[in-house]
Amino acid sequence: MSILPVIELSTELEKPTPFFFGYQIEDVLISKLGNCHFDKLFFLTEESVFKLYGEKLFEKLKQLFPNITLKLLLAGEQNKYFKNLEELCENLIEQNVSKKSILLAFGGGGVGNLVGLTAGLLFRGIRFIEIPTTFTGQTDSTLSNKQAVNGKTGKNHFGLYHSPLYIFADTQYLITEPKPARRAGIVEGIKNGLISDKDFFTYLHNNLSYDEPKNIINTYDLALKIIKSKLKILREDPSEKNYGIVLEYGHTFGHGIEWLLQGKMIHGDAVSFGMRIAAELSFEIGLLKREEVDLHYDIIENKLGHKEKLPSEITTEKLIDAMIKDNKKTGRELRFVLLEKIGKCFNPEGDFLVTIDIGIVKKVLDKFLMNNKY
Repeated sequence: MSILPVIELSTELEKPTPFFFGYQIEDVLISKLGNCHFDKLFFLTEESVFKLYGEKLFEKLKQLFPNITLKLLLAGEQNKYFKNLEELCENLIEQNVSKKSILLAFGGGGVGNLVGLTAGLLFRGIRFIEIPTTFTGQTDSTLSNKQAVNGKTGKNHFGLYHSPLYIFADTQYLITEPKPARRAGIVEGIKNGLISDKDFFTYLHNNLSYDEPKNIINTYDLALKIIKSKLKILREDPSEKNYGIVLEYGHTFGHGIEWLLQGKMIHGDAVSFGMRIAAELSFEIGLLKREEVDLHYDIIENKLGHKEKLPSEITTEKLIDAMIKDNKKTGRELRFVLLEKIGKCFNPEGDFLVTIDIGIVKKVLDKFLMNNKY
């Protein structure tokens, strides 16, 4: 039995998913599976997390559900390519997956995206369950129905919306997560404060210096607070097509950086650079005050400890080209989510995206890269 409360939330989307949050809640997963009717269960995971936590869970499930099959996938972002999607789909067909089957995605965002997209494509949609094992997965990426793989020119170009049957966020898996990965997940929480809740941003600014992954209670509390900060936004816009666009703050720059580095930088780290650039752009066009921009640097670099620089291969020209190809574009112009002030996004065009002249973007990027590359 969990020593901390098991909380049932909802993803608040147009097709909401029950979201179970807690510490050591595998018994809740087993109980819910016992109420499902399925012919086959497929346990899809990556090797490292399987050795840490997945093997014990798999053996528990196997005792109760003998019709379970294990499939090891690649680690992380490597999964998100068509060749892996095709291979997994065909492999499951060979193993007689059916419309009555359930896929279990046990791992981080790369595993979740690949399994979610596979589930959405098989027979025009079968059931899947997400069991995120990373801070990013539990507090951010599973709180949407977006499933996608990358294309040749950018991130998440090919995908669909497909809701999980359940999501189980068990914070026991976060205790051993490498600190850089945890830090990358917390970045998305910082973003939630910056775009919609100044008080939450202030809370994070005051408390991140004391973040300790092995403190079970603090990890539980921090993750839950970040989850609730995103659900508050999704509750206002369950479609994620209107106000929910603000969740993309820093992501246009971040996705461009992430794509150019081809897996050398994890998503949250790239977004942390993206938010600092977006803050500089907000300042450049007369929105944010200098001290508000400085708060971006302080919370990311000093409080969170992300002091790394960008590699020299990132140039203004390459980054602009990558952003133009990014999946968030709504036309030929470069458009960004920008801040009017801490806790509020600028919305002059009615869709929370701001069209910026490419010359201004180049000016901001030239200055930022000059000061933030090694």
